[in-house]
Amino acid sequence: MGTYLGEVPAAGEPMRVASCVEWLLAPNPSAWTFEGTNTWIVGVPGGSTCAVIDPGPDDARHVEALRRAVGRRSVSTVLITHDHDDHHGATDAVLRWSGATLLDATTAVSTTAPRGSAQRSVTVADGIDATVLSTPGHTRDSVCILLPAHREIFTGDTILGSGSPMVRPSLMADMLRTLRTLADLGARSHVTVRPGHGPVLDSLADAANRRLAARLRRIAQVAALTDEDSGLTVDELVTAMYPNLTDPDVRRAAASSVEAIQRYLAASEPVGSEARA
Repeated sequence: MGTYLGEVPAAGEPMRVASCVEWLLAPNPSAWTFEGTNTWIVGVPGGSTCAVIDPGPDDARHVEALRRAVGRRSVSTVLITHDHDDHHGATDAVLRWSGATLLDATTAVSTTAPRGSAQRSVTVADGIDATVLSTPGHTRDSVCILLPAHREIFTGDTILGSGSPMVRPSLMADMLRTLRTLADLGARSHVTVRPGHGPVLDSLADAANRRLAARLRRIAQVAALTDEDSGLTVDELVTAMYPNLTDPDVRRAAASSVEAIQRYLAASEPVGSEARA
């Protein structure tokens, strides 16, 4: 097992990166997943139990690597940040051999609370407490998992190690609210970001504020490009905004985010208003 020095670990090689956190990279690199999906194991060294956050893709190699990394510990809880196959595909396999309790967005937070405000506190392993926060934006069911005592947050695809995730067409206002909520959380105390893809980020406040500013710049860009009924299609807007973007899959993701901005602007909300809500 490696020692954390700031690098992304090799796929299949668990690395302890904090007193209660191990990082296991899945072997599924792509334009969508960067180096691969980050699976996180939460548990104190020498403890008898641990939790798994985002078991990763349905890949036998990754499932076996996770089983080796867990070792003789009992997996008490499996937590899912959102319902995408690269994050939860291995869930059934992990539950079969571990007997763990599954905690996903449908069971983690209240579905009746205002969007972005729901949360639930749970004990995940050997006295380690976690707070599951509803953070819609990338998907409606996205959650982030905070370890308050350890100042660690697992953000799934809400905050990536680099760049910005796709936003569903109806969820731009939610994403802006989520980023503001996370920035405020990070401003109250230093919190390290463990993302679903890419490298670890040192400061939640900095990461959330940078991504919030980037979203607002893109919103202003779309507003300027579509001023005075330009008639530009979504595809033409993507080309204008991302002239060097050629990968078809990544272009589709960009198109979804552009459409989300268009819907946000069509709702007659002033640019940036949701960032301050």
